[in-house]
Amino acid sequence: MQQTWRLFDRLASSYDEVVPFFASFGRSIVSALDPPPGCRFLDLGAGRGALTDPALARGCRVTAVDAAPGMTERLAAAYPSATVLTFSLGFSDELPLPAASFDLVAAAFVVHVLDDPAAAVASAHRVLAPGGRFAMTGGGHPSSGFVSGLDDLFATFTPHLPPGGSMGALLPPAALLAGFDDVHEVIVTSEVHIPDNDVLWRWVMSHGYRAFVEDLPPGPRASFEDHVRELPLGDGMLRRSSSLWIGTKPSG
Repeated sequence: MQQTWRLFDRLASSYDEVVPFFASFGRSIVSALDPPPGCRFLDLGAGRGALTDPALARGCRVTAVDAAPGMTERLAAAYPSATVLTFSLGFSDELPLPAASFDLVAAAFVVHVLDDPAAAVASAHRVLAPGGRFAMTGGGHPSSGFVSGLDDLFATFTPHLPPGGSMGALLPPAALLAGFDDVHEVIVTSEVHIPDNDVLWRWVMSHGYRAFVEDLPPGPRASFEDHVRELPLGDGMLRRSSSLWIGTKPSG
Protein backbone atom coordinates (compact mmCIF):
# COMPACT_ATOMS: atom_id res chain seq x y z
CA MET A 1 0.00 0.00 0.00
CA GLN A 2 2.95 2.36 0.62
CA GLN A 3 3.90 2.37 -3.07
CA THR A 4 0.28 2.78 -4.15
CA TRP A 5 -0.58 5.78 -1.99
CA ARG A 6 2.72 7.43 -2.83
CA LEU A 7 1.85 7.21 -6.53
CA PHE A 8 -1.54 8.83 -5.93
CA ASP A 9 0.07 11.45 -3.73
CA ARG A 10 2.28 12.38 -6.69
CA LEU A 11 -0.77 12.50 -8.95
CA ALA A 12 -2.99 14.53 -6.61
CA SER A 13 -2.63 17.82 -8.48
CA SER A 14 -3.56 16.31 -11.87
CA TYR A 15 -5.90 13.47 -10.81
CA ASP A 16 -9.22 13.86 -12.65
CA GLU A 17 -8.11 17.29 -13.85
CA VAL A 18 -7.21 16.35 -17.45
CA VAL A 19 -10.78 15.12 -18.04
CA PRO A 20 -13.38 14.48 -15.28
CA PHE A 21 -13.44 10.72 -15.82
CA PHE A 22 -13.84 9.64 -12.18
CA ALA A 23 -16.21 12.50 -11.41
CA SER A 24 -18.45 11.15 -14.18
CA PHE A 25 -18.26 7.67 -12.64
CA GLY A 26 -18.92 9.15 -9.20
CA ARG A 27 -22.18 10.74 -10.30
CA SER A 28 -23.29 7.43 -11.78
CA ILE A 29 -22.36 5.53 -8.61
CA VAL A 30 -24.11 7.92 -6.22
CA SER A 31 -27.17 7.97 -8.48
CA ALA A 32 -27.30 4.16 -8.37
CA LEU A 33 -26.98 4.15 -4.57
CA ASP A 34 -29.55 6.96 -4.18
CA PRO A 35 -28.65 7.92 -0.59
CA PRO A 36 -31.27 10.01 1.24
CA PRO A 37 -30.54 13.41 2.79
CA GLY A 38 -28.83 13.03 6.15
CA CYS A 39 -27.28 9.69 5.19
CA ARG A 40 -24.03 9.08 7.06
CA PHE A 41 -21.82 8.41 4.03
CA LEU A 42 -18.24 7.12 4.22
CA ASP A 43 -16.20 7.59 1.04
CA LEU A 44 -13.24 5.19 1.16
CA GLY A 45 -10.36 6.07 -1.12
CA ALA A 46 -12.01 9.40 -1.83
CA GLY A 47 -9.37 10.75 -4.20
CA ARG A 48 -10.40 14.20 -5.38
CA GLY A 49 -14.04 13.76 -4.35
CA ALA A 50 -15.75 11.86 -7.17
CA LEU A 51 -18.25 10.41 -4.67
CA THR A 52 -17.97 13.09 -2.02
CA ASP A 53 -19.22 15.83 -4.33
CA PRO A 54 -22.51 14.21 -5.46
CA ALA A 55 -23.13 12.76 -1.98
CA LEU A 56 -22.85 16.21 -0.41
CA ALA A 57 -25.14 17.59 -3.12
CA ARG A 58 -27.78 15.09 -1.97
CA GLY A 59 -27.50 16.29 1.62
CA CYS A 60 -25.41 13.40 2.96
CA ARG A 61 -23.12 13.80 5.96
CA VAL A 62 -19.87 12.76 4.31
CA THR A 63 -16.65 11.46 5.82
CA ALA A 64 -13.95 11.14 3.16
CA VAL A 65 -10.87 8.97 3.78
CA ASP A 66 -7.78 8.68 1.61
CA ALA A 67 -4.23 7.50 2.22
CA ALA A 68 -2.56 10.20 0.09
CA PRO A 69 -2.01 13.50 1.93
CA GLY A 70 -2.01 15.38 -1.37
CA MET A 71 -5.54 14.11 -2.03
CA THR A 72 -6.90 14.88 1.43
CA GLU A 73 -5.43 18.39 1.45
CA ARG A 74 -7.30 19.16 -1.73
CA LEU A 75 -10.44 17.39 -0.53
CA ALA A 76 -10.55 19.43 2.66
CA ALA A 77 -10.11 22.67 0.72
CA ALA A 78 -12.73 21.79 -1.90
CA TYR A 79 -15.33 20.32 0.48
CA PRO A 80 -15.18 22.12 3.85
CA SER A 81 -18.52 20.61 4.90
CA ALA A 82 -17.10 17.07 4.72
CA THR A 83 -15.02 15.41 7.41
CA VAL A 84 -11.72 14.52 5.72
CA LEU A 85 -9.28 12.00 7.19
CA THR A 86 -5.81 10.96 6.06
CA PHE A 87 -5.28 7.30 6.90
CA SER A 88 -1.80 6.68 5.64
CA LEU A 89 -1.28 3.09 6.83
CA GLY A 90 -3.61 1.68 4.21
CA PHE A 91 -7.11 0.32 4.54
CA SER A 92 -5.90 -3.18 5.38
CA ASP A 93 -5.53 -1.80 8.91
CA GLU A 94 -8.50 -1.01 11.12
CA LEU A 95 -10.26 2.18 10.12
CA PRO A 96 -9.96 4.75 12.94
CA LEU A 97 -13.73 5.21 13.07
CA PRO A 98 -16.41 4.07 15.54
CA ALA A 99 -18.35 0.87 14.95
CA ALA A 100 -21.86 1.15 13.50
CA SER A 101 -21.40 4.84 12.69
CA PHE A 102 -22.34 4.94 8.98
CA ASP A 103 -25.40 4.18 6.88
CA LEU A 104 -23.48 3.77 3.62
CA VAL A 105 -19.83 2.96 2.88
CA ALA A 106 -18.67 3.27 -0.72
CA ALA A 107 -15.27 2.36 -2.17
CA ALA A 108 -14.85 3.35 -5.82
CA PHE A 109 -11.83 1.99 -7.72
CA VAL A 110 -9.79 1.42 -4.57
CA VAL A 111 -10.32 -2.05 -3.05
CA HIS A 112 -8.46 -3.80 -5.85
CA VAL A 113 -5.22 -1.85 -5.13
CA LEU A 114 -5.17 -2.52 -1.38
CA ASP A 115 -2.81 -4.94 0.32
CA ASP A 116 -5.67 -6.87 1.91
CA PRO A 117 -9.06 -6.32 0.22
CA ALA A 118 -10.83 -8.76 2.57
CA ALA A 119 -9.62 -6.85 5.64
CA ALA A 120 -10.75 -3.58 4.07
CA VAL A 121 -14.25 -4.94 3.45
CA ALA A 122 -14.37 -6.34 7.00
CA SER A 123 -13.43 -2.92 8.33
CA ALA A 124 -16.19 -1.33 6.27
CA HIS A 125 -18.61 -3.92 7.69
CA ARG A 126 -17.60 -2.96 11.25
CA VAL A 127 -18.28 0.77 10.80
CA LEU A 128 -21.66 0.19 9.13
CA ALA A 129 -24.81 0.37 11.21
CA PRO A 130 -27.05 -2.73 11.01
CA GLY A 131 -29.03 -2.46 7.80
CA GLY A 132 -26.40 -0.17 6.27
CA ARG A 133 -25.03 -0.76 2.80
CA PHE A 134 -21.54 -1.29 1.43
CA ALA A 135 -20.73 -0.67 -2.23
CA MET A 136 -17.54 -1.33 -4.16
CA THR A 137 -16.54 -1.28 -7.79
CA GLY A 138 -15.14 -4.50 -9.16
CA GLY A 139 -14.72 -5.68 -12.70
CA GLY A 140 -14.95 -3.81 -15.96
CA HIS A 141 -17.10 -4.59 -18.98
CA PRO A 142 -16.20 -4.87 -22.67
CA SER A 143 -15.33 -1.49 -24.14
CA SER A 144 -16.20 -0.03 -27.50
CA GLY A 145 -14.74 2.69 -29.68
CA PHE A 146 -11.15 3.80 -29.16
CA VAL A 147 -11.24 2.54 -25.55
CA SER A 148 -11.24 -1.01 -26.92
CA GLY A 149 -8.05 -0.17 -28.81
CA LEU A 150 -6.52 1.27 -25.65
CA ASP A 151 -7.36 -1.91 -23.75
CA ASP A 152 -5.70 -3.92 -26.51
CA LEU A 153 -2.54 -1.83 -26.10
CA PHE A 154 -2.39 -2.58 -22.38
CA ALA A 155 -2.81 -6.28 -23.12
CA THR A 156 -0.09 -6.17 -25.77
CA PHE A 157 2.45 -4.48 -23.50
CA THR A 158 1.64 -6.44 -20.32
CA PRO A 159 4.29 -9.12 -21.08
CA HIS A 160 6.95 -6.39 -20.79
CA LEU A 161 6.10 -5.73 -17.14
CA PRO A 162 8.45 -7.05 -14.46
CA PRO A 163 7.02 -9.59 -11.98
CA GLY A 164 4.57 -7.79 -9.74
CA GLY A 165 4.52 -4.76 -12.02
CA SER A 166 1.65 -2.31 -12.36
CA MET A 167 -0.95 -2.39 -9.58
CA GLY A 168 -4.21 -3.98 -8.64
CA ALA A 169 -5.66 -7.44 -9.04
CA LEU A 170 -8.91 -9.04 -10.10
CA LEU A 171 -11.38 -9.17 -7.23
CA PRO A 172 -13.78 -11.96 -6.20
CA PRO A 173 -16.74 -9.73 -5.18
CA ALA A 174 -19.01 -12.58 -4.04
CA ALA A 175 -16.35 -13.91 -1.67
CA LEU A 176 -15.45 -10.46 -0.34
CA LEU A 177 -19.10 -9.65 0.36
CA ALA A 178 -19.90 -12.95 2.05
CA GLY A 179 -20.79 -11.16 5.30
CA PHE A 180 -23.50 -9.07 3.63
CA ASP A 181 -27.09 -9.80 2.65
CA ASP A 182 -28.82 -8.97 -0.63
CA VAL A 183 -25.58 -8.82 -2.59
CA HIS A 184 -26.24 -7.64 -6.11
CA GLU A 185 -24.55 -5.99 -9.06
CA VAL A 186 -25.48 -2.87 -10.97
CA ILE A 187 -23.63 -1.34 -13.91
CA VAL A 188 -22.29 2.19 -13.65
CA THR A 189 -20.80 4.21 -16.47
CA SER A 190 -18.52 7.12 -17.26
CA GLU A 191 -18.51 9.06 -20.51
CA VAL A 192 -16.16 11.98 -21.18
CA HIS A 193 -14.76 13.57 -24.32
CA ILE A 194 -11.09 13.23 -25.28
CA PRO A 195 -10.35 15.97 -27.85
CA ASP A 196 -6.98 14.70 -29.07
CA ASN A 197 -4.21 12.19 -28.43
CA ASP A 198 -2.16 14.59 -26.32
CA VAL A 199 -5.05 14.80 -23.87
CA LEU A 200 -5.43 11.02 -24.01
CA TRP A 201 -1.77 10.55 -23.06
CA ARG A 202 -1.97 13.11 -20.27
CA TRP A 203 -5.09 11.35 -18.98
CA VAL A 204 -3.32 7.95 -19.01
CA MET A 205 -0.53 9.48 -16.92
CA SER A 206 -2.85 11.24 -14.46
CA HIS A 207 -4.26 8.22 -12.59
CA GLY A 208 -3.54 4.56 -11.79
CA TYR A 209 -2.59 3.69 -15.37
CA ARG A 210 0.64 5.57 -14.68
CA ALA A 211 1.88 2.65 -12.57
CA PHE A 212 1.65 0.43 -15.64
CA VAL A 213 3.56 2.92 -17.80
CA GLU A 214 6.28 3.59 -15.25
CA ASP A 215 6.85 -0.13 -14.68
CA LEU A 216 7.56 -0.76 -18.38
CA PRO A 217 11.24 -0.88 -19.36
CA PRO A 218 12.39 2.28 -21.22
CA GLY A 219 12.08 0.87 -24.76
CA PRO A 220 8.57 -0.57 -24.42
CA ARG A 221 7.54 2.52 -22.43
CA ALA A 222 8.46 4.82 -25.31
CA SER A 223 6.75 2.50 -27.79
CA PHE A 224 3.61 2.39 -25.65
CA GLU A 225 3.46 6.19 -25.58
CA ASP A 226 3.90 6.33 -29.36
CA HIS A 227 1.01 3.88 -29.83
CA VAL A 228 -1.26 5.85 -27.49
CA ARG A 229 -0.45 9.07 -29.33
CA GLU A 230 -1.29 7.43 -32.65
CA LEU A 231 -4.47 5.64 -31.54
CA PRO A 232 -7.45 6.55 -33.74
CA LEU A 233 -10.00 8.33 -31.50
CA GLY A 234 -13.13 8.10 -33.65
CA ASP A 235 -15.77 10.29 -32.01
CA GLY A 236 -13.41 10.96 -29.10
CA MET A 237 -15.82 9.66 -26.46
CA LEU A 238 -14.16 7.72 -23.64
CA ARG A 239 -16.87 5.33 -22.49
CA ARG A 240 -16.33 2.86 -19.68
CA SER A 241 -18.65 0.65 -17.66
CA SER A 242 -17.94 -1.02 -14.32
CA SER A 243 -19.70 -3.36 -11.94
CA LEU A 244 -20.88 -1.83 -8.68
CA TRP A 245 -21.39 -4.53 -6.06
CA ILE A 246 -23.75 -3.67 -3.21
CA GLY A 247 -24.49 -5.56 -0.03
CA THR A 248 -26.47 -4.87 3.16
CA LYS A 249 -25.17 -5.47 6.66
CA PRO A 250 -27.52 -7.88 8.46
CA SER A 251 -29.77 -6.25 11.01
CA GLY A 252 -29.64 -9.15 13.46
